[in-house]
Amino acid sequence: MDIRMRTILGSLFVLAVLATEALATQASAAVEVHFRFQTPALTLHEPVVLSFGVRNRTTKPIVVNVGATVRQFFDLSLTTPNAQILHKDPYEGQVDIVTYGNGKVTVEPGAEYRETLVLNRWFSFQSEGAYSLASKLTSPIETADGDFQARSETSKLLINSRDPIKLKTVCTELATQAEMGTTVDSAQFPAMALSYVNDPVALPFLAHLLSANILAYRYAVEGLERIGNDDAVETLLSALNEKWGDIPELATASLARMQDSIASPRLRETVKKAVETSSEQARNKFIRTQIAYLNYESPQLQAAAIQNLSKVQGGLLQAEPILQRLANDPTQPSEVTTAAKDALKHLHPRQ
Repeated sequence: MDIRMRTILGSLFVLAVLATEALATQASAAVEVHFRFQTPALTLHEPVVLSFGVRNRTTKPIVVNVGATVRQFFDLSLTTPNAQILHKDPYEGQVDIVTYGNGKVTVEPGAEYRETLVLNRWFSFQSEGAYSLASKLTSPIETADGDFQARSETSKLLINSRDPIKLKTVCTELATQAEMGTTVDSAQFPAMALSYVNDPVALPFLAHLLSANILAYRYAVEGLERIGNDDAVETLLSALNEKWGDIPELATASLARMQDSIASPRLRETVKKAVETSSEQARNKFIRTQIAYLNYESPQLQAAAIQNLSKVQGGLLQAEPILQRLANDPTQPSEVTTAAKDALKHLHPRQ
């Protein structure tokens, strides 16, 4: 190939690259990506909600990758009123289902993808004053004319002094929305937002979420733990008697984390005994369930149950009669008899 031909081909390649970049630039101008505070001025202890959106003003579908099980593509930096800069690492690995599947969302022409984020999950807003948030979607937006990177945005937030009346109104609205939710997804956001009202005003509303069997009740437990005063502790103690879902287990775990910070000696001792009792009950329930699995005609389930029992104090001891039977039963699959014999050796190492 002579020099002239190479020059022509090189020029054509450059023109093709420039044309592709021009199309991608045009597409980026027609796609609006924004991070905006849902309310730019709040009262102290209100949940801080950020709205993320991508509007497609092109004539063809675009694809946005927001992450499947973690919010790995939202890069957020908050400047506090005292000029401290806090950063939310987009790759922190916090499990948080955004979408199902591969995490990619197709936005049709003229449509908009929207998502609301409770920023209290990553940042603490415990002081009054002006905040500034720098936000960026770090994954490229895919268009028919090429991919492009969205620009960073800066949003302002003002937090005013605490207003109990406003907080009560916010709590009432969020609790009502959570209670009206007919699915976990529809109840999740208001329950989560309510759990970040880190103020005694929220206590009766969080307690109601637990007693009313709200689908997203775990957020109520987390909110009570964050408030952490004696009334919150008393509410969690009452939750140990709940029969709905795994509320007792969640409440036990929260109380276990809280007990050393409880000021009242009497209440601290009550929590200690309650946690011990509840933990023992949960452990025995788990052991009974695993022992029941040993009688299933599923080698995988039986082997898994033996493994689980070996990790719980007293599990193998309670299961010993069934393990002996499995180890000596020639009709059992080899992996089950082997697992049973190994467990028995672990239980009685000198035999």
